[in-house]
Amino acid sequence: MKVFEKFNVLLFPIVLAPFLLIPSVDRENLLYGYADRFTLKFDDTPLPQTDAPRVTGFADVLSKAPPAVVGVYTAQVVRRNFPNSSNPLEDFLRRYYGLSGGPGRSRVEEQKVPTGMGSGVIISPEGYAITNAHVITDQRTGKLVDEVSVKLSDKREFPAEIVGFDKATDIAVLKINAPNALPAITLADSAKLRVGNIVFAAGNPLGVGLTVTMGIVSATGRTDLGILKDPGAYENFIQTDAAINQGNSGGALIDAKGRLVGINTAIYSRTGGSIGIGFAIPVNLARSVMTGLIEKGGVQRGFLGVQLEDLATEDGARIMGVVKGSPADRAEIQTNDIIVEAKGKEITSVAELRLAISQTPPGASVPLVIIRESNRKNIRVTLGSLDDTMRPIVGGLSIPGVTVAQLDGDLRQRFDIPDEVEGLVVMDSSGEEKTIRKGVVIVEINGQSARAEKDVRAYLRKGLNRFYVWFKGKYSFLPYRIP
Repeated sequence: MKVFEKFNVLLFPIVLAPFLLIPSVDRENLLYGYADRFTLKFDDTPLPQTDAPRVTGFADVLSKAPPAVVGVYTAQVVRRNFPNSSNPLEDFLRRYYGLSGGPGRSRVEEQKVPTGMGSGVIISPEGYAITNAHVITDQRTGKLVDEVSVKLSDKREFPAEIVGFDKATDIAVLKINAPNALPAITLADSAKLRVGNIVFAAGNPLGVGLTVTMGIVSATGRTDLGILKDPGAYENFIQTDAAINQGNSGGALIDAKGRLVGINTAIYSRTGGSIGIGFAIPVNLARSVMTGLIEKGGVQRGFLGVQLEDLATEDGARIMGVVKGSPADRAEIQTNDIIVEAKGKEITSVAELRLAISQTPPGASVPLVIIRESNRKNIRVTLGSLDDTMRPIVGGLSIPGVTVAQLDGDLRQRFDIPDEVEGLVVMDSSGEEKTIRKGVVIVEINGQSARAEKDVRAYLRKGLNRFYVWFKGKYSFLPYRIP
């Protein structure tokens, strides 16, 4: 059985009723940030691949990079209710002055409760740092934590602000409030990373302090692993056998020149300990998300407007449907076209194409190579914005030509739907969108959970909509246009 561990360390204090977890602000699904100045050091030269003299240590290489790696500590503010209790000093003063009403009243106190620890890496001397989104999320409630602090390798500790986070890539950006410039790591070009390159995993495992382990790149471009649970997640991991343990989430994956190539995120393990299969987010992906969060307060992703499927025996992504009025429709992309190249890079799967489009800003002109009826064709598409497909409207809507029902035991048995699948099942479909057929389960509408018919009316939009659906054991995204 595969078990993926996101390896920040959780601290579970015993909190009994009537303790209440009350975050100061409900920011669970908020993508936010602010523009500010930040400086990045970037070195995209490839690693030398020729034979070299015997290496006896990497101390000099690692002398500059690890100081930029920090421990990340989170806390949540909770309110604790003490029934039939009051402040002892207040009781004394009430008795002294002959006032009543002291004993028998309950007392409420706010307490700061540690929720977990992980790692991060400073990427600019102004104090910007990258970590994982799940590190700054309370794993018990799923909400954003109230307080974040970071501890440097020299034992200095500073408070940090959450500039922004993106659950789709599991990236978060922190701003460390330090009085002076901080040690920052140099960023490499992770696209030039090759299987067999030496890498180092640096982080704060189990809170013991800065730790560095060594291994090689075992694979690149790992997708569809199911590590990121967020609907619409973009998985594209570097796999390494460098030892990664609990508490390393958000730490640095460093190459043999001391440059940042990835953000450590998860391990494959049956026991929770490292068995030599770890995964890191490529720094190129992390850098694009980080820049959007800092400069624009959010991640702007391109939108193509197609439904895709992988090919069984060939590379590429087959077009199963084109949304009317979408950028793909305007570029005259057709059903059954096979996209084999995007932005000059070979496309071998749907995941690769989704990642390439998502990392391209709206309005950009993207060159594509498609195969249509065995002929190779070059086209250009001007991308739209994924956010534009989710603009709200006033009033409720229904899905034209589609009848849905809430799942129950009888419907699960009738359509062979597992218990873990939640959503609205399509009972009848006579609309143009033949892909929304009988037995399809609509799990989400425009990123919002669909559990009742009122959710359809609340979350459906005029124009382009994004459905997350389940059908015959497979989840997929489906664009759907409402006139």
